[in-house]
Amino acid sequence: MLQNKNTAKIAGITALIAALIIAGIFGVKALMPSSGNLKSGIYPRVISLRDSIYFSDSSDFSKQYRWAFGDGTQSFLPAGYHHYAAPGNYTVTLTVNNKFTDTFFVSVNPGGPDYTLADSLVKIQGPEMAMQGENLVFRAVGKGSNDYRWEFGDNSSTVATNNDIVQYAYPNEGEYLVRLYTRNSQYPATHKVTIVPSYKTQRDSLTNLDAIYQDYEIDFKYHLQQIANGASFNEHYYYLLRKYLCGNEKAVMKINDQKINDFNSYCLGLQFDKGVLIQRVKLVPD
Repeated sequence: MLQNKNTAKIAGITALIAALIIAGIFGVKALMPSSGNLKSGIYPRVISLRDSIYFSDSSDFSKQYRWAFGDGTQSFLPAGYHHYAAPGNYTVTLTVNNKFTDTFFVSVNPGGPDYTLADSLVKIQGPEMAMQGENLVFRAVGKGSNDYRWEFGDNSSTVATNNDIVQYAYPNEGEYLVRLYTRNSQYPATHKVTIVPSYKTQRDSLTNLDAIYQDYEIDFKYHLQQIANGASFNEHYYYLLRKYLCGNEKAVMKINDQKINDFNSYCLGLQFDKGVLIQRVKLVPD
């Protein structure tokens, strides 16, 4: 009976040692390098022709790398980017240390525009009002074109460029319609801009205002004197009425800073007062 107990004890110890040995063997095997232990990957797996994939391996035991991308090209780097020249389905194989492998599948779709049809409509972005001589910036807003022809509506030369931004300065005041032609559009995009006089032009106009009024007053005086001298009444009367008085026969005339008449009555009176000399005329804007 004692022998049977010792025999059972020895058998149990032997079985335990055997189990520990087997577990140790499997544990060591699990820690040894294998394809299942590779820390590698490719992203993304589905791309368009214009995109690239990113490949990498960060396995602790990796010493040598060979990426075969399925299109006849290879890389010996642990990580990097790869671009496919043609659409299709490719099998990418990684071989580490000339022994362990990993396999990936990549789909490359034909390249296409990454914008909608509405996005391809080109519009002009730019100022709606600016000053004469100011350097203006116009921009083509829209995708799908890199060929632009600009017309600025002032009979200047067409500007052709591959850039979506153009600069232009209008030499004269006025309202202009900017037109933009692209290879993708049937009709041009348009943009209205109003050009006002520059500060210099405005200063020059104010400086010359007195001289302009002086010329007007000399002209006005001449035609009044012709009426007083008995020349054609209708010719000189209607000339003054249309050019200076906007057709208003009742415009106020102040004579010698004292008496007042309307324009029609004053001119009629000049026909009958002989020897009247018009010495000075002063025009006052209404």
